[in-house]
Amino acid sequence: MDGRNVLGCLKPVLPHVAIVGPAVTVKTNPTDWGTVVSAIEAASIGDVLFIDGSGSDFAVWGGLTSRAAQRRGLAGTTVYGSCRDITTIDALQYPVWAKGITPRAGRPLNKGEVNVSLVVNGLSIRPRDLVKADAHGVVIIPSNDSSAVADRVLQVVRRERLLETGLKKGRSFSKLLGDFSS
Repeated sequence: MDGRNVLGCLKPVLPHVAIVGPAVTVKTNPTDWGTVVSAIEAASIGDVLFIDGSGSDFAVWGGLTSRAAQRRGLAGTTVYGSCRDITTIDALQYPVWAKGITPRAGRPLNKGEVNVSLVVNGLSIRPRDLVKADAHGVVIIPSNDSSAVADRVLQVVRRERLLETGLKKGRSFSKLLGDFSS
């Protein structure tokens, strides 16, 4: 993605997990976790919830929603807002990325929308776009670009493996890089 479509403001709750999957988007009031419950029920196995909670410091995600999402087979959850119940999320080993962690619980208002287009930090996220999240952050891959991005990722991985092999054999890093520029 050449550095595009990155949401560096979202940090992993569990630092050693990575996920990728199609987005089920949630636009919710900054204190409303009721819409999140509707989104869990609308999602399918392998989906990633992308919740736009307006960056709020009220939790729209926590231990109970993590348990429900895990039972449903979701790949993970990203929250542009806050989450709580970190010890439960850790015990479940359910992948969550969030802007913040808070003890402030939201309410089950159910006044938001599921599977709508979002704009978060100037970045558009549409239902079924791919969400890739790991220890480095969150990247959104538009669904119509996913094949080209996958091809490019494979090229990068192949090149990095060749560089790693060369470094292990004691070759000069600059020489190895020069081999690729020709």
